[in-house]
Amino acid sequence: MKYISNSSISQNQPSAVTLGNFDGIHLGHRKLIETVKNVSKEENYQSIVFSFYPHPQMVLKKDHSIKMIFSRSEKKHRLEQMGIDLYIEYPFTNEFADISAEEFVEEILIKQLHAKVIVIGSNNKFGKQQKGNAQFLKEREKKWGLKVIEIPPVLYQGEIISSTRVREELSKGNISKVNELLGIPYIIMGKVLEGKKLGNTFGYPTANIAAEKDRIYPPNGVYLTRTKWNGKYYHSVTNIGYNPTVNGKNKVIETYIIDFNSNLYNEVVEIEFYQWIRSEQKFSNVEELIKQMKKDVDLAKTYFANF
Repeated sequence: MKYISNSSISQNQPSAVTLGNFDGIHLGHRKLIETVKNVSKEENYQSIVFSFYPHPQMVLKKDHSIKMIFSRSEKKHRLEQMGIDLYIEYPFTNEFADISAEEFVEEILIKQLHAKVIVIGSNNKFGKQQKGNAQFLKEREKKWGLKVIEIPPVLYQGEIISSTRVREELSKGNISKVNELLGIPYIIMGKVLEGKKLGNTFGYPTANIAAEKDRIYPPNGVYLTRTKWNGKYYHSVTNIGYNPTVNGKNKVIETYIIDFNSNLYNEVVEIEFYQWIRSEQKFSNVEELIKQMKKDVDLAKTYFANF
């Protein structure tokens, strides 16, 4: 997959394009992306996902409270897994926001990306004052020589799947519901940091990833997970929080990988989340912590026994 994160996006072949923030890449997003892939394969077009950074609300409304479901690298990773040809993470600025919907289509999608097909969600709006939408595009299909494919919202249990809905479930720790809305397991990816190595002295060495400020995480606590490294999956138990028993001060994602001995420092790992098992707690002493970790590991072994 090609990746562009600046405004130099000109291509030299016809394309099918879908637009959006694609935060979380949930089932609704996946429908758009799969449609672009299928059309591109049929017509021998380049498949393109056109997204933005930073989130438009951060620029237009100065709202920095919004947290992303996935980091930029995780989002890129998910799209690469889906087999997209080109992922564009276009810089979203006040100047870009001032471009009319018509100019955006003509100057960027058609002139630079040679778009022949645009796949758009029914609730997607774009361009200055958000005047662009599916109907806007359909009214101009003949003028622009485009084919517009409108994708209706995808429902789950009778309600529209949205990034907002995913965030709400994630903030509650409803991992199984989050995974159903995403269509695949929720992940946290990152480079393993060299920590205090206290886990080694307890008999439970962990791979630690620093938390990022601009993304949402499940509530602090312990989760049943699988950890992927070097193309292979391992059963694991992951703690999100501050490790209060040993007076931790920074939020960290701490994973104990069952029956694993390799050194992972500076390696990138991918942690898949499956189930919340308990809140993070401060134990009276290290011995109590070790007893609880053994229980957590035994639970993980039982859970993944028939996985």
